[in-house]
Amino acid sequence: MRLPYVHSLKEKRKTLKSLMAKIAQRYSASVREVGSHDAHQIIELGFSFTALSEAEARDKAYAIEQTIWETIASMGELIEYSTDCVLPDFLGKRFIF
Repeated sequence: MRLPYVHSLKEKRKTLKSLMAKIAQRYSASVREVGSHDAHQIIELGFSFTALSEAEARDKAYAIEQTIWETIASMGELIEYSTDCVLPDFLGKRFIF
């Protein structure tokens, strides 16, 4: 995410904390900043969660993406978003959506 109107790491942390808490609480997901720690206008997030089915995983990933869009809409833009879903080895499947 790029936040052109954020002018300090303190502002970034405030936005980041709010967004991470919202995702964690709404979707029972684990959320972390995974890069660009010292760049005050860039946020790189990673999140993980469990789901009982591929459909549930897709729905949850889509809902998280929408929450991110809604949260940063007035202050920045989502530059890149990708998901990677890993299923247990005994199912022998991996899919990216």
